[in-house]
Amino acid sequence: MKLAYLSLYFFIKIIAFMVFIAGLCFAVLGIYEFFHSLNFSTEGTHDAVAIAILLLKTIDMFLIAIVCFIFSLGLMLLFDNKQNLSTHLNLPEWLNIKNFMQLKVILWEAILTTLVVSYLATLVQLKFKGLPISTESLIIPGAILLISISLYALKKSEKH
Repeated sequence: MKLAYLSLYFFIKIIAFMVFIAGLCFAVLGIYEFFHSLNFSTEGTHDAVAIAILLLKTIDMFLIAIVCFIFSLGLMLLFDNKQNLSTHLNLPEWLNIKNFMQLKVILWEAILTTLVVSYLATLVQLKFKGLPISTESLIIPGAILLISISLYALKKSEKH
């Protein structure tokens, strides 16, 4: 049984490390997008809008990287066998993850922010191209609304 636990512990550490590497990749892509947006120039009057779209995509990449970093850190904290590792790391209060519920709430909040920024970039891009907003364009705001309601209900039930 101890061998099974140690094997599982090892695999969870590998998964957390791979999620961390994915976060690093998204951060590097965000840095690339940032410098690409600064060097972007088109022949036309809409340069500012094109740069704004690229900057929103840059912020989106960084937010996805942050989601990966938080998930990786949460896995490490939840499955580490050392007592009170989070106090030794001197983490902020909101990152003192003690159970999956706390990790889920933090990730939902980060993912909601990421979805909002991503949708704004898509919306600006649609308007920039002169395309109408269709009912299919409202799927993401609907998902944001449902996740927000779920998060509100989850937080409300935790307080009682």
